[in-house]
Amino acid sequence: MTKNDDFWRWIEAALNVIGGKWKLLIVIALRDGTQRFSEISHKLPAISERMLVKQLREMEHDGIITRKVYPVVPAKVEYSLTQSGEKLIPVLKILGIWSIIYLGSDVAGKGLSEPVKVDPGKLRQLLEDLDGILQDADKKIKRQSNRTSQTISINSGKN
Repeated sequence: MTKNDDFWRWIEAALNVIGGKWKLLIVIALRDGTQRFSEISHKLPAISERMLVKQLREMEHDGIITRKVYPVVPAKVEYSLTQSGEKLIPVLKILGIWSIIYLGSDVAGKGLSEPVKVDPGKLRQLLEDLDGILQDADKKIKRQSNRTSQTISINSGKN
């Protein structure tokens, strides 16, 4: 097994957590902060109530969202992104840029509930965000690589 195979297995594991038609749309619905069930449902009118409940439970189980129940009558339940869930926002921005650049309006438009136009200013901002995201990722990878190298050196010294 190569390191490259391991990388793709990590992607497979991530897709098992965030895959499906609704989960990333739920993340988008929660990106601006805490929401009640009815607010999420209103933002995603095409999802059935039963499916939304199922997806929210799975996302809570997987650590993507938190669910807070208030001890009041009638019941009050709020959902919000965890730190792991918030880290999906840059991934979604990258996916959005990819969609704009590679899918084009003819292909992407078929899957949309209403047509969208590409605003050059917003695209420029997304690309700037992407540059920052990639720089941050590069720094984190280098730090992690240094930690791994140090751990290997320390472990090698113990033998």
